[in-house]
Amino acid sequence: MSKSINLYQQDDWGNQPVGRPKTINDEYLARLKELVSQSPKQFGYPFDRWTAHWLRKHLLQETGVAISDRHINRLLKQMGLSTRARIHMSRFGITIDNLNSSQG
Repeated sequence: MSKSINLYQQDDWGNQPVGRPKTINDEYLARLKELVSQSPKQFGYPFDRWTAHWLRKHLLQETGVAISDRHINRLLKQMGLSTRARIHMSRFGITIDNLNSSQG
């Protein structure tokens, strides 16, 4: 019995990673960030804004890494990014000063 305990200690299982290996590395994240900052039209797509679905498909072609649309959105959120359109208040004639003065 003590022999099997010694083998366990020699293998040092406590320092082994748990779970499946990561498929997303820093290069993948950098490329995702780069893509989101560019128009899909630059890559031959007929639309103006990326969706998680199209980011996933494009990155699968480039990297061979398959992840879900939901995981793409999770990664974007962790980086403080999104595929959703930003509302530009200046387009509606609203400024921060207008908002501050209306709070009275």
